[in-house]
Amino acid sequence: MSWGLPEKLKRRALRLFEEALDDKDKGYYDISSFHCEQAVQLYVKAVLLELIGKEYEGHGIRSLLSYLSDLLEKNEYHEEAKKVRDFVRERSSSLVTLEDSCIEGRYEDVEFSEEDADEMIKLAKDTISMLEEVVRSVKSG
Repeated sequence: MSWGLPEKLKRRALRLFEEALDDKDKGYYDISSFHCEQAVQLYVKAVLLELIGKEYEGHGIRSLLSYLSDLLEKNEYHEEAKKVRDFVRERSSSLVTLEDSCIEGRYEDVEFSEEDADEMIKLAKDTISMLEEVVRSVKSG
């Protein structure tokens, strides 16, 4: 594993998030939501590599976050594991919508509204912020 890979993946994830913002501004709400999903998915995978040194081949954000929480718990980072679990529990419905946007935003005949895109952007931003808090906590403690 390249030790620089987690940071590279985080940068890519943040570029995808920036694309989501640009897409939303252009009225491409479906692609904006898709880019949010891709950004979050990649960011979680980067954190898994950074903190645990594990890769995960799945794509579902809730599965990725649950895997992260389980590994944090297994490695005695109980508070951080709880933070991730609580985040997933509190935002479960929105996370399902974000996951669904990955497929629906590309392949389905589904219309996304500006409000949908705003919700996905906020969720992506909140998820990335929560993950960074977890990273800081693990590294400092």
